[in-house]
Amino acid sequence: MTLQSRILLVILATQLVLAGILAAGSLDRLRRDIATETRTGAQTARNLVLATIGTMQDAVPPDRVMALLPERLTEPRHARIGVMDALDGTLRQPPGPADPLLQAPRWFAALVAPYPQETRLPVVVAGRPRGYVLITGDPAEEIARAWRDMRDLMALTLALAALQAMLIAQALSRGLRPLERIATRLSDLTRGDLESRIGHLPQPELAPLARHADNLAEALEQAHADRRRLQHQIVARADAERKAIARDLHDEMGPCLFGLRVEADALRETAPDAATRQAADQIGTIADQIASVNRALLNDLRPMAVGQLPLATVLADYVEDLNRRFPETRIDLDIAAGLPEPDEPTALTLFRILQEGTTNALRHARAGRVTIRLWTDPAHWRMILADDGAGIADGRREGTGLTGMRERITLLGGDLRLESDAEGTRLTARLPRQAAQRNRTTT
Repeated sequence: MTLQSRILLVILATQLVLAGILAAGSLDRLRRDIATETRTGAQTARNLVLATIGTMQDAVPPDRVMALLPERLTEPRHARIGVMDALDGTLRQPPGPADPLLQAPRWFAALVAPYPQETRLPVVVAGRPRGYVLITGDPAEEIARAWRDMRDLMALTLALAALQAMLIAQALSRGLRPLERIATRLSDLTRGDLESRIGHLPQPELAPLARHADNLAEALEQAHADRRRLQHQIVARADAERKAIARDLHDEMGPCLFGLRVEADALRETAPDAATRQAADQIGTIADQIASVNRALLNDLRPMAVGQLPLATVLADYVEDLNRRFPETRIDLDIAAGLPEPDEPTALTLFRILQEGTTNALRHARAGRVTIRLWTDPAHWRMILADDGAGIADGRREGTGLTGMRERITLLGGDLRLESDAEGTRLTARLPRQAAQRNRTTT
């Protein structure tokens, strides 16, 4: 249950309790008022009967008093009169007021009805008892009036309670709206949007919470920027080490292998016998094998063209070489026009993505066509490499090449998504543009 629902439920319960207390107090007051009105009506009826009998004793024959008495009497409010004639034993009532149009429910009448009151007045004319007059309280009209008043009061109370609940709900909705704003901003932080801020809130109770949330966002944004910078430095430092190792291999190993070949050739030319010439050929073969391994190591450590030539040229030359070496597979490269030149770690990573993706497509997927697309958006370098090969079997783990590539992309602050099915495999890579990252950090 939401906080707003809980508050409204508490207010509703409080209103119901207050309405119950008000109803109980009103019922007690109505019960006393109805009892008073009923007693007053019965007393009025008694006085009326006594006065009427006194008047008739001098004007009506004694034996006609009981017969004419119901005609001379008129029932007052809140009382009923019955005339019992001792001669024939019949009970006759004078005409009374009409029944009220609105009848109260029985349960309400039972709550407010007073205890029954009954008075018997004996009628004695000329020294002889002629019968008696029965007077009872009649609270029906008063109960009906009380029910009408109580119904109107409860209706007004419920209407006011509903209006109050609506106003409170509206006030709560406006008052809690900043909490929704805070929750939205925290959700943005959870999704990685560290630039969103709550800003100043006019509510003094919520302003500190908003301020602390904004401070948290600023701290997270700074930590994220620091982490990105450190990750980029790690990749750059590793690339620099690889570059240094590749340079050493090239500068040291190359001349040594060249000298070894020269000595082998010289030995072959001056060999006194066939065994010596055969040994010289073997030395040359070993030197060629070492040179081949050295070239492979240099290519794995760092492609020499990356950083020396524009990235578009390096990628195009690599794809052209693949098309020449694998004529049965069509490899298409689409590079958006006017691309800026990336920093060296990003350029090397983009080359490695293309290299690893095409290697997997050609060696493992047996693809007939591979398409590569490279472009940029305002904040990222984007590359998609798709093939129509066999795809990756279910349950098969990624190779070390893809795993290492994913780790490198993650260190640079990007992401790599792999999708594969029976129709082929699709690599989607995204790397942050360093210019955009610097602008965000400065802002």
